[in-house]
Amino acid sequence: MVSRRRLIKVLSLASGLLTILMVLALALAGYLWVLSGRLPDLQNDPTAFKVAETSIVYASDGTVLAEWYDEQNRIVVSVDILPANLEDATVAIEDKRFYEHQGVDPQAIARALSINSGAGEVIQGGSTITQQAVKLLFTDGERTFGRKVEEALLALSLEARITKEDVLGIYLNTVYFGRGAYGVERAAERFFGVTTSDLTLAQCALLAGCIQSPTRYDPFVNPGPALDRRNTVIREMRDQGYISAQEAMQASAEPLGVTDTNETPTLAPHFVEYVRRDLLERLGSERLYQGGLRIYTTLDPVAQRSAEAAAKKVLPDAESDPEVAVAAVRWRDGAVIAIVGGRDFSVEAFDLATQGRRQAGSAFKPFVLAAALEQGYTMDSEWDASPFSTPVKDEIWHVENYENSIKGGSYTLEMATIWSINTVYARLITAVGAEKVVDVAHRMGITAPIDPDPAIALGGLTRGVSPLEMASAFGTIANDGVAVKPSGIERVTDDAGELIYAPDRQGTRAISSEIATSISAVLNQVYERGTGTGANIGQWGAVKTGTAQSWRDAWIVGYSGDISTAVWVGYPQAQVSMDNVHGIPVTGGSYPAQVWKGFMQVSARHVTAPQPAPEEGNLGPATDLTVYMLCPESLNIARPDCPEPMELSLPTGSISQELCTLEH
Repeated sequence: MVSRRRLIKVLSLASGLLTILMVLALALAGYLWVLSGRLPDLQNDPTAFKVAETSIVYASDGTVLAEWYDEQNRIVVSVDILPANLEDATVAIEDKRFYEHQGVDPQAIARALSINSGAGEVIQGGSTITQQAVKLLFTDGERTFGRKVEEALLALSLEARITKEDVLGIYLNTVYFGRGAYGVERAAERFFGVTTSDLTLAQCALLAGCIQSPTRYDPFVNPGPALDRRNTVIREMRDQGYISAQEAMQASAEPLGVTDTNETPTLAPHFVEYVRRDLLERLGSERLYQGGLRIYTTLDPVAQRSAEAAAKKVLPDAESDPEVAVAAVRWRDGAVIAIVGGRDFSVEAFDLATQGRRQAGSAFKPFVLAAALEQGYTMDSEWDASPFSTPVKDEIWHVENYENSIKGGSYTLEMATIWSINTVYARLITAVGAEKVVDVAHRMGITAPIDPDPAIALGGLTRGVSPLEMASAFGTIANDGVAVKPSGIERVTDDAGELIYAPDRQGTRAISSEIATSISAVLNQVYERGTGTGANIGQWGAVKTGTAQSWRDAWIVGYSGDISTAVWVGYPQAQVSMDNVHGIPVTGGSYPAQVWKGFMQVSARHVTAPQPAPEEGNLGPATDLTVYMLCPESLNIARPDCPEPMELSLPTGSISQELCTLEH
């Protein structure tokens, strides 16, 4: 018989233990309550499942130009397109009881504890696919008790809110497969050069097998272990009833079949960098590199390749020839269609077409002309062409004509423009006022600061201008006096297709229609019989050449068809005279005109602005197209020995017989 004293002692001990257990339970409950308050709201927060996703940049024809990402290169795909074999392979090898547990699997935990205790080390984990998914999404992966509790709570919460298929979708879009590929879409592309929906059974098994140890089972570095692991996954799929024995045998007999695909090659790297700088300022780095944006640009691959080919053909020697920069815009809407910012982006990323600013020479004269016409001067007004001197600030400004070719006489403003007579334009800006010219230039599209110095009449700019500014400003003349700000971006959407950003393409009135028409007419004469005849492509065009002092910068800027194009030639590293390049001094009418012609004879016929849809019942005549095969080096009709001819569909007859018969 138990004594009363002993009974009291036992009851006291039990009461104490119960109190301790209650305190521990309350403490644990409090800890879990505090912990749950720090967890994301899986039910109401739409960004709770958001992961870093790669942004993709497209050309106007859908060509991928670049992919931008931070640390994780990932493209998220819909769970609807995940192959059943991929889901089954992942479950078979990673979490056999996935469809039975509720996010946490006590049997797997107990089994892992037993195996690890017997081995004296951690060789098997007890985490479910759901726990792995929440670890990737919501925790930092720290291996502590607190983190494991968080993962368990989140796993239970996650499975209470979404389906098993959605859990698998989150996991397969998030997990790391190796070779820099996060998520199955990137892994499919990186390992096999296919999209997720095209994966075969054997490929699905290989990818599922890589998850446990992407380095150990890397099929490029360790093909033997990778093959064994893949076949293990296939056997598990067979044993668990996901595939038949025949399917397993056939899949196991296949080779690994991996293809080491490199990163997407970049077409027009200077253009891509131009767009990146623009969006980085507008959207910020986090959204740009992690937001999964779809960036649709205005770059036209045919125009881009023809610009690169023209520059390379005219000045091919990278060691001694000056550099060439080309900027082309579709003047109706400001779309930048081609940029050549230098010979080799990998050597020099600085973009001569959008960032480089140099002296414009006589290519700046149309802005002086526009200011003069606004003040009532006419093309028929006559001006003295003799050498001109006038005080400017603290010095005397002496002006002569090119190589002193014109020493005097009276010339109309029209003839002075056609033959680029410096002394007439020096007198003109003195009469008009440099401030007026600066105002007109800025209205028309020049964005660089300009000092109101009379020397700007001859392109003597303190800070210089870029080819893109010049192409855009001349596009204002082509566009009947309406200036449209240039942009290389068509639109930016998120991964669901919702619009994030699109530039304003409406434009603003910069100069009157009458003035734009008058300037176009005289620039056409420059193209037909003046200093720009070397650029003539056999269809209507308007250009202005420019050569800076001592042949340090040479320009041609103008438009034909729907394109306004600026070409600059010079040495970017310094103000180096080009008085003898392949035996001639470089002027705007020489090598720049040849580059302009080579580019425009292809692109001016190829690129057209978006036009309004015709009214019903008035569709207009059909346009017959002919496929021309052009040699990208010569820009002429390709001969049979051309290694990589460029296919181009153009209206029938748009390439003249003269062009077709030019020698390769």
